[in-house]
Amino acid sequence: MNWRTTAAFVVVGLIWGSAWIATSLVLPQMPGLYAGAVRFTIAASFAALLALATNLRRSNPLRKKSASLISSLVLGVTMVSLPYALTVWAAGQVSPGVVATLFAFMPLTALLLSKDGASRAISTVVIGIGGVALLVAQGLSTSTAQLKGALLIAGAVGLGAFSLDYAKKYLGARKHMRHVDLPASAAIQFTVAAILLGALSLVTEHREPIAWTKQLVASLLVQGVIVSGATLPLVYWLLTKLETWQVAALQWTATLVAVAEAAWFLRAKLPVETWAGAGIIVAATVRLSGGSGQESEETVTLQITNRTFDASMASESEVGSEQR
Repeated sequence: MNWRTTAAFVVVGLIWGSAWIATSLVLPQMPGLYAGAVRFTIAASFAALLALATNLRRSNPLRKKSASLISSLVLGVTMVSLPYALTVWAAGQVSPGVVATLFAFMPLTALLLSKDGASRAISTVVIGIGGVALLVAQGLSTSTAQLKGALLIAGAVGLGAFSLDYAKKYLGARKHMRHVDLPASAAIQFTVAAILLGALSLVTEHREPIAWTKQLVASLLVQGVIVSGATLPLVYWLLTKLETWQVAALQWTATLVAVAEAAWFLRAKLPVETWAGAGIIVAATVRLSGGSGQESEETVTLQITNRTFDASMASESEVGSEQR
């Protein structure tokens, strides 16, 4: 990866990994699907303004980029709406450590879905999954009661990997990417997500009156503008530089950032396996990013993971679960 690609990857990982802070302030005050509908409405507005500003700055209006409506509608369902809804429905049914470990399989799923997948990357991906499992080892618990929630999360992982593969084909080569307006496409996707989640909320959720405090509004703005609106176009840009499984490794980075931040806030002393997992994740991510892309260039950990893995990541291939 060149420095621009590396910077974009790190920025998205940091934002997704920090999303749990805003999410932990929102979900206790709002039903999950309704919160998603509001969040993506904000994200759609931000992306639309970004697309408008980008087009107005172009000196040659004849070269205006366009967004493919069909592809944007498909990604709005598979990349944004359904993964988010599945993680909301899984909330409280599966342990946070299991959620993190299942989402760690997204790079492997994306690798297997890719027709030109690099078999040499499989060992690195498997090592990265092991690193995530070690990182959240003390937050892992297994039981048959978690099967339904685990299946929902697995569905979100599969949809995320499929969406990355679909988006990669949609964007095609860099030459085709010049004709795609990424902010406009993101605005369409967020609009689809807001409508779909709003409809699901009306059908499935019972809403009490919501106290619209400044803290709640600020948290929703952070989720909509920064966590969703600013990162989705970056993810698609990364797909023009990297392979799908390399971009999917953002899940590992986000998990590592989330656990590190939670540990810092709690002033927690991390066990050896957590440090080992962190080291493995960093090494596997660096090794994976060095592979060929389109352009060659009731423990402390349980407390942490309970606050960390929420529905914030599901929306941009953003994935996790908030126990409520």
